[in-house]
Amino acid sequence: MKITMKYHSIQIQSEQDSDIDTLLQDLHQSKKARYLLYQNKQLYLNGNLCKQNQSITKNDEVQIHLPDETLSSIPPDFTELSICYEDELLLAVNKPSHLLVHSDGVDTSHTLCNRVQGYYLMQGITAPVRPLHRLDKETSGIVLFCKIPFFQPLLDHMMKEKQIQREYEAIVEGSIHQKKQTITYPIARDRHDARKMRVSATGKHAKTTITLQKNYGAYSWIHARLFTGRTHQIRVHLAALKHPLLSDSLYGTPSDKIHRLALHASLLTLQHPFTNQKIQVTCEMPLDMKDLL
Repeated sequence: MKITMKYHSIQIQSEQDSDIDTLLQDLHQSKKARYLLYQNKQLYLNGNLCKQNQSITKNDEVQIHLPDETLSSIPPDFTELSICYEDELLLAVNKPSHLLVHSDGVDTSHTLCNRVQGYYLMQGITAPVRPLHRLDKETSGIVLFCKIPFFQPLLDHMMKEKQIQREYEAIVEGSIHQKKQTITYPIARDRHDARKMRVSATGKHAKTTITLQKNYGAYSWIHARLFTGRTHQIRVHLAALKHPLLSDSLYGTPSDKIHRLALHASLLTLQHPFTNQKIQVTCEMPLDMKDLL
């Protein structure tokens, strides 16, 4: 399907014979959401109000009229954002280290979401702040936000199915010699420390690949790619190899070389839902990691 936005309407050109319900299911709209679209008279086919589950043919145009959105209720922080990519659907920003993505219940005003809220207000964007994933507080790099709530379920599905690929630069303790490794240790929560995850035969499947970039003797620079999205996955897998992230105080040891764990989300790849074109969002390694290379 071909998707475009016009004012507060989504316009979808059908590429095959189908029906309205199937089209909405392909966009991962729930049964309740589909019901409300019909009830609120938000669905039109070739300019005419849609009947429930109405048939559509190739090249038909479906219009979905979106309600006016409201901003999230979180307080804005007008600290300048470092934007890696933005279009009418997506906003990708570079999260600095030592900044939470969203509130932990204690800090409610100084998170990345607060900064995005401030950016939305300054840009006149009336949309709730919705990150599609998170990074640990000390990890820097790309965090992706959805600017049109209607498409959040589709993007959530893409994230779950790893159709949105995330890759990282990392500096680890010790000397790695093998050029490329695939790590598939299952991961579970540590029963003795609620902050930690651990490798466990009864844990959930997890897959990470790491590629050596350069060996510096006391530490090594690697590139890591996630194929699953378990909590602390890269940290746990590297610790299991006896090469924890440099300065990872939870799974390794603190280091005077860098004052946070040496992990940076550097690349995000996806097929854009509107254009079906592959896009790659990149984010340069920060100076505190560069200085070690």
